[in-house]
Amino acid sequence: MSSQTPSSPNHTVAKLITPEQQDAWFALLSAHATVTDRIDRELQEQHRISFSATEILCRLHGEEEPQSVRELANQLVSVSPTRASRLVQELVDAGYLQRGADQGDGRKSLISVTTKGRRYSEKVARTLEGAILRYLVEPLDEDDLEAIERIWRKLRTAQDAELSVANR
Repeated sequence: MSSQTPSSPNHTVAKLITPEQQDAWFALLSAHATVTDRIDRELQEQHRISFSATEILCRLHGEEEPQSVRELANQLVSVSPTRASRLVQELVDAGYLQRGADQGDGRKSLISVTTKGRRYSEKVARTLEGAILRYLVEPLDEDDLEAIERIWRKLRTAQDAELSVANR
């Protein structure tokens, strides 16, 4: 992720979207990159862990049952399935996660958080929450946060409808 401050977008010769729609797209990308970069730097400085690895730890921390890497990867926002597999292995090597055999399918391994990983993920989660407060929540007001949630619901509904049509 770049730590440079993004500049105003230069419009391409867009034919299907308006300059305002293009600005909205670049604003979304810029906001995401800026906030996640700042959070990533803080996590690296305080815990030597990336934003992506933090997402994996936090998702697994609250799970009672072990999960396959594939199931986990399907839940992740900031990590591709290939990268998720590499990050899981790094977290296993560090002693924060453990692999176990799936009793129903011997070809599949299941991932869970170790005791050491639980303690570590609690510390990391506090840093993550503090960073989210500083870099997202505090600069915005309640209307802004509600707008983000409303936009997310609309985009998710459209995505779900598209997937539903594709799966018929």
